[in-house]
Amino acid sequence: MEPTEGKQPEGADTPQKSPQPRARKISPGLLVLAAAILAAVGILIWQSLGPRTAPPSAVAPEPSEEAQPQSQPQPRLHTRTLPNGLEVIVYEDRTAPVVAVNVWYRVGSRNEVPGKRGLAHLMEHMMFKGSKNVGPEEHARLIDRVGGINNAFTREDATGYYDVVPTEALELALRLEAERMQNLVLTQEHLDSEREVVKEEYRLRLENNPVSQAFDRFRALAFEGTPYAWTAAGTPEDLDTITLEDLERFYRRYYVPNNAVLILAGDVVPERAFELAERYFGPIPRGPEPPEVVIEPPEPTARREETLTMPVQLPAVLGGYPLPGAGHDDLPALEIAGMILTAGESSRLNKSLVREQKLAIAAGGVPLIYKDLGMMLVFAFFTPDKDPVAVKEALLREIDRLKEEPLEERELQKAKNQLTAQYVFNLDSISGVGSAIGEAAVIGGDAKLFLEGAKRYADVTPEDVQRVARQYLVDETLTLVTLQPGEEGEGEEETLP
Repeated sequence: MEPTEGKQPEGADTPQKSPQPRARKISPGLLVLAAAILAAVGILIWQSLGPRTAPPSAVAPEPSEEAQPQSQPQPRLHTRTLPNGLEVIVYEDRTAPVVAVNVWYRVGSRNEVPGKRGLAHLMEHMMFKGSKNVGPEEHARLIDRVGGINNAFTREDATGYYDVVPTEALELALRLEAERMQNLVLTQEHLDSEREVVKEEYRLRLENNPVSQAFDRFRALAFEGTPYAWTAAGTPEDLDTITLEDLERFYRRYYVPNNAVLILAGDVVPERAFELAERYFGPIPRGPEPPEVVIEPPEPTARREETLTMPVQLPAVLGGYPLPGAGHDDLPALEIAGMILTAGESSRLNKSLVREQKLAIAAGGVPLIYKDLGMMLVFAFFTPDKDPVAVKEALLREIDRLKEEPLEERELQKAKNQLTAQYVFNLDSISGVGSAIGEAAVIGGDAKLFLEGAKRYADVTPEDVQRVARQYLVDETLTLVTLQPGEEGEGEEETLP
């Protein structure tokens, strides 16, 4: 299980004062390394997002009432809340005999405190170690036996478990998920073994990856004072402090029906789905309301910069601007701004820094959107013969240009087309649909966001993009981390107020 995605993948900084190395040609090996580092950035971003299939604003629209003849029934979204507080959402799509069963809990690393970081992820691992009526790892074996798959993830704002099974195995999947919601058995033996597994994941994905470490430091600065300053991976030091009593308390507090959403997507009749949900989850008692975590955005008044020296061959600049959280009205325009700046080889950052000025070998970014806060992440990787200050200034010039120059309709439409294509590809499986509904309900705060689809982008104008760029991509809120090659600890680390 991975820090943010469970058992398997669905889950990127100040001026340099030292003299610059002599100019040299880029070797093929260095380009391979650049590709590897970019892949690491992509994995890291994906881990930050979890098994995200699409933003809540980019999911399937609800079909109109009169759309199709009765002989071709259209998928529908149905919701119901059980007396114990469990929210049940059913998405009916009878095109294939498969059902995706998702259980999302409104708990993640945001609910941890320093000293116990990694608790949510460790709890996810323990959910596979057996319950009163199902033995250790037996849940996965039973799902596999009927030809299904199952997995889990832990993110900043949510922890989710999902099973994709043939239609006839729906009842089995529901029984198994209800069983571990209520009857999990926690033992010291399993805690000791899974703690080491989680620590090994940390070492493989973070400790041995300088880019991941740089991003960790970046987010600690950018989200200072909030639980988003750390990832769901936790830390080895904190993981060693977690006790069986910590896990029991965490489980009883957050793994309750009134803190969960059950999503059934695929070949399922809604009334039958609600009947089964009531049968297996209905008897589980409602728990006390979990304590609310209030996350206020930081209020930086000046740019913050830091330089890290690590054993890497390629320097990098990582920057970020704080954004509003999921569901905010400005997000469609901000997603379009992100596409224009960072998406693909034709993006403004890549075109300017890589192709025209030849300052970087790669440049890009992505909006990172969490429940209460977000971040517009931008980055550039470059060779050691380039001046980090020049790279940084070129990066920021392109962002300023978006704020200052009118946006052409053609560029705006291209970004809208990219987001629409993303929506289409991300919903090409019933498991993707189930995950997108969970995203809308738990992270976006309303399952109905799933119905808005890519049409949320339709009304965004060039003026909207320029307005949000001027409002959010401002120098006073910028965090920059420069990653420079060298032995760790060399050089200076400087944080500007």
